[in-house]
Amino acid sequence: MTSPCQVTRDHALPMRVREPAAVVALVEPGSIADQLGLRPGDRLRRIDGQPPRDIIDYQLWTATDELELAIGGADGREWVVAFEKDEHEDLGLTFVDELFTPLRTCNNGCLFCFVTQAPPGLRSTVYVKDDDYRLSFLHGHFTTLTNLTEAHFERIVAQGLSPLHVSVHASDPEVRRVLLDNRKAAAGWRYLERLLAAGIECHTQVVVCPGVNDGAQLDRTVGDLLALGAGVPSIGVVPVGLTRYQTQPAMRAMTAAEAAATVARVDCWRARGAPAYAADELFLLAGQPLPAEDYYDDFAQLENGIGQTRLFCDEATAVAGLLPASIAPARRVTVVTGGYGARILAPFVARLNAVAGLEVALAPVRNDLFGGNVACAGLLGGHDISAQLGRRAPAELVVLPARALNEDGLLLDNVSLPALAAALGATVTAAGSATELAEACGIALPDDDGGVSYVRCRVA
Repeated sequence: MTSPCQVTRDHALPMRVREPAAVVALVEPGSIADQLGLRPGDRLRRIDGQPPRDIIDYQLWTATDELELAIGGADGREWVVAFEKDEHEDLGLTFVDELFTPLRTCNNGCLFCFVTQAPPGLRSTVYVKDDDYRLSFLHGHFTTLTNLTEAHFERIVAQGLSPLHVSVHASDPEVRRVLLDNRKAAAGWRYLERLLAAGIECHTQVVVCPGVNDGAQLDRTVGDLLALGAGVPSIGVVPVGLTRYQTQPAMRAMTAAEAAATVARVDCWRARGAPAYAADELFLLAGQPLPAEDYYDDFAQLENGIGQTRLFCDEATAVAGLLPASIAPARRVTVVTGGYGARILAPFVARLNAVAGLEVALAPVRNDLFGGNVACAGLLGGHDISAQLGRRAPAELVVLPARALNEDGLLLDNVSLPALAAALGATVTAAGSATELAEACGIALPDDDGGVSYVRCRVA
């Protein structure tokens, strides 16, 4: 039946031992949950007698036409309610966190781990070593599978949590053990094989560390993944990222020549049918042009930095053709980016400067926060931006890369946009695509109803 839902039972429950924290953040007005009297701060204790472990359980278990929910009120009251609804009708709940049980953290000591190379004083989430298969399924986070248990494996298969995203790094057991600094590193590969055999697709990645898992070792890894069959729909190959805080003597940055050689190896495997893709950073590091859009097929690893730059460049080309001859009133804009972003954005910024009345300065900021050798715009800190832009005459508007901000509007070193604006003496905003950058510059673009079609891509 459709809402309003039919409540068949509602009675008090005795207090019980604390269960998974499915804390309600929002209740959609007029929804089933609203009619049941749920409010922010309440806890969803059980669904048909079982405590949900995460949003996955919640979505699967509530997709039925008869439900019994146990609720713990924010006021301490507890009750059970049973009702009927349409099978796929949403209850109208948003939760504080998607995981109702603790995050599964990493049990490896990877020599190249970026978390352990982070300086002090950053956002607290930077220091979390996420290795949770649930976030792998929900958001494409990469997991090593080394902390998987049999219960997790059985759940993944039973609930069909596919695809997952798996960090492989090497198929050679000894190389895996060294890279992951884990005597049980082989367990991750065994679980990968078992998941594939059970019908779970696994997108994979290899973080290439020069002198450790590149060259012939990379060949072996890609070949072994290819041998696992169609259950591995993509193999992402990305270069290691290092900061001045890394302490592992075996780790060093990849050279331009090594990046070019890695791209060539990936191309050889692609010619043999492997769904392998070199990261954007490899092409930028090698000084090579980006491949065309068809290189990336369905952009399976877009959030892994594979294909983002191509999509941005294609969008920028489309947007450039829509720019007006002039704007009024005149505007002066500074666009902040990293080392790679400066190369990517330069042609588009030049086109913006062809618009009469618009003056756009491209301001690449050196990442001193991480030691100067990290060129991604998404890892810029507010103190570096204010220190380096503060020596220039500020424009009236400063545009930051949207990827450098979290959902609370904080940069990596916890600097807020208002604080940065005060330091720079300018209005500060963020743009995540060529479209948003043009709009920030005061340009009104035609929408899709006008026949314009292009992809909006977050700037990496």
